[in-house]
Amino acid sequence: MPVTRSFFQKIPFIRITSLFLIGILVNHFFILDTRLIAIVLAILISTLILFWHNSNFVSIQIQNAILALTIALLGAFYPNHSVQEKDLDFSRKDYYLAEVCQKPGEKAKTFQTILIIQNDKLKAPEKVIAYFSKVGFDSTITTGNQLIILAKPQAIKNAGNPFEFDYQSLMHQRNIWFSVYLTNGMYLKTGHQITHIRNLSEKVRDRLIAILNEALPNKEERSVVSALTLGYRTELAQDTLDYFASTGAMHVLSVSGLHVALIYMILGFLLAFLKRGKIEPIIFSVVMISFLWIYAFISGFSPPVQRATVMFTFVIIGNGIRRPVNIYNSLTASALFLILLNPNVLFDVGFQLSYLAILGIVLIQPVLYNILELANPILKWTWSLFTVSVAAQLMTFPLGLFYFNQFPNLFWLSNFIVVPVTTFIMWFGIAFFIFSPFHSLGLFIGKIIQKLTYAMLAALKEMDAQPIAVSKGIIISTSQVWLLYGAIAMLLIYVFSKKKQWLFYELFLIIALQCSVLVTNFKFLNQKHIFVYNTRNTMIHLINGRNNYLITNGSKIPENDLKMTQKVMAQLKLNNPVILDKSSINNFHSVDLILDGNNLQFLNYLISFKAQSKFRNSDIISFRTQDKNINISTGYSNSKVNQEFTINSYIKSDGAYILNLK
Repeated sequence: MPVTRSFFQKIPFIRITSLFLIGILVNHFFILDTRLIAIVLAILISTLILFWHNSNFVSIQIQNAILALTIALLGAFYPNHSVQEKDLDFSRKDYYLAEVCQKPGEKAKTFQTILIIQNDKLKAPEKVIAYFSKVGFDSTITTGNQLIILAKPQAIKNAGNPFEFDYQSLMHQRNIWFSVYLTNGMYLKTGHQITHIRNLSEKVRDRLIAILNEALPNKEERSVVSALTLGYRTELAQDTLDYFASTGAMHVLSVSGLHVALIYMILGFLLAFLKRGKIEPIIFSVVMISFLWIYAFISGFSPPVQRATVMFTFVIIGNGIRRPVNIYNSLTASALFLILLNPNVLFDVGFQLSYLAILGIVLIQPVLYNILELANPILKWTWSLFTVSVAAQLMTFPLGLFYFNQFPNLFWLSNFIVVPVTTFIMWFGIAFFIFSPFHSLGLFIGKIIQKLTYAMLAALKEMDAQPIAVSKGIIISTSQVWLLYGAIAMLLIYVFSKKKQWLFYELFLIIALQCSVLVTNFKFLNQKHIFVYNTRNTMIHLINGRNNYLITNGSKIPENDLKMTQKVMAQLKLNNPVILDKSSINNFHSVDLILDGNNLQFLNYLISFKAQSKFRNSDIISFRTQDKNINISTGYSNSKVNQEFTINSYIKSDGAYILNLK
C-alpha cells in the first residue's frame, strides 16, 4: 500500500499525534457542527478508499493530503469530555452515602479528603471535596470507608479577584464541582468497606507511609521522603514547596518522569542478566513493565506517574520486539494514548511541562553534551547532569514564566544536589520497604534516608536564601509564549541543518518579541483601573499608569490579602502602592487622588462612603462618574452601568468589582 510507504515512515506517531492535536484544539477553541464534520469525514474516507491502490506519484500525494485532513477532523470529532455546568439542586441539607477516596490529610484548620456521595435524589454519584473540622475528628477514617453524612454541598468558586489562581477550573477538570464541610455529628462510619483497584492502591500507600512515620519522626523530612518515593504530597508545608520551587527543584516532589526513570534504571541494572538470549529479552520486558506498573500502583496512580509509566512502557515494548526505537515516536505514541483516554489532559500543566522537559532532554541534551569532550568520569557525569538540566529548562521556561511568573536562576546548581540525592533515596527507599519487617535493619536504613534528606533540605534552604535564587514577577502573554517557542524552534533547526536562513527567522521572532513587550509596557503606562477586592478586609485599589493607591480599613494588611495585591502589582507591573488607612487618614491630596472625609475623588470618579463613621467590612460604596458607559466586571462577567451604582464589598459578594477606566 503506497500510502503506508510514504506517509507512515520512521516516525508515524509524530505526524498522527500532531494532526490529531490540531483537530482537538480547533474543537476546543471554536464551535463546530459535528454533523458537518461527520459528513466531511465520510466523504474523505470514501475518497481515500478509491485512491488506496493507485501507486503513481500524484495519487500518493492526494492520499497523504486526504489522510492528514482525515486525522485532523477525527481529532475535532473525538469526544473531548468538555467541562459542562452541572445543574444539581443542593438547596438544603440532606443525607448521603459517601465513599472515602483517600486518607484525610491534615491542613491548617481542617482535615481534607475527597468523597464520592450518592442518594436517591442524585442521578449519578458525585465527587466532592470534604473538609472535616478538627474538633472531634474521627482519626480512624481512611481510604475505602463508607460514611453517612448530613451536608449541603456548596459549589466550588473562585473568589473572583483579579489574576488569582483558577482553582475552580482545576477542580472542574477533575470532575469535582462541589465541596462539603463536616463537623462532629454530621458524619458516621457505617462499618462497610468499599474495595476497588484505586482504593487498594491508596491503602497500600497508606501502609507504606505509616512505616515511614515510624522511621522518620521529623515531619518536614518525612513529608519530603513520602513525596519523593510515593508521590504523597498532602503533608508538605507551603514553606517547603516554596523553596523547592524557587530553587528549580520542584520536579522531584512530584512522582513523575524522573522517578519512573530511576526505577527503570534500577530495575535495568538488577535484571541485566535477562537481556541475553532469544527468550530472555521478552521476559525482561514483561518483568520491567510489571514492576513499573506496580510502582504506579503503590504511588496512588497519580496522573504524572501514569504518564511516565505509559511512556516507558512504549519504550520497553519497542526494545522487547527488537525493533529500532525512535524515542520521538515512543513519546508521541504515549501522548496520543493518554489523549485518547482523556483529551482534557492536553490542557493539564503537568502534562505539558513533563513532555516538553523530556523532549528537551532527548533533542537538545546530546547537542549540548557533545560541545565538550571529557575523559574524566566525574567531569563527564557532572557535564551530563548540567546539560540535562539546561536542556529541560530551555524547553519548559516559556511555559514556566507564563504559569508561575518566576524563573529559578539556580536550577542548574540545585539539580546537582537533588538528582543524586533523590537517586540514593529511591535506592534506599526500596531497600527500606523490603527490609522494614526486620525492625533494626529497617530503622538503620531509615536513618540513612533521614540524613540524606536533611542534607538536601539544608542545601536547598541555603540556596533559597540567596538574593539571586529566583527572578519573580516575570509576566508574559500567550502570544509571547508562542514567540519564545518559535525562536527556540528556529535556533534548533539552524543547529541541526546549519542553514543560516533560520538565524534570520530567529532574529525576526526576537524582534517581534521585543516589539510585543514594548507594546505591553506602553499599555501599562496608560492603564487606569479601580479594583474592589472580594475579601473580608475591604480594600480598594486605585491604579493610574504604574502609580497606585491601596485604600484599606486598617494599618495592617493580612498576609493573604497582601499576596492578592502583589499578584495584581506583578501582572500590571505597578510601582509600590501608597497605602492609605481610611480609619486614620481623612485628608490626602495628590495629582490624581483626593481623600477628604467621606469622599474620595480618583481622576473623574467619585467614591463616597455613605453615612459611615468608620470604614467597615459592610460599607456600601457608591461609584459615580461623568462617563455614561463604564465597563464594570464582577468576577468573570461584564455589564454596562450608567452614571452610578452601589455595591457591597463583602456581604454576598461573588467576586471582585473591577472598573476599567477608559
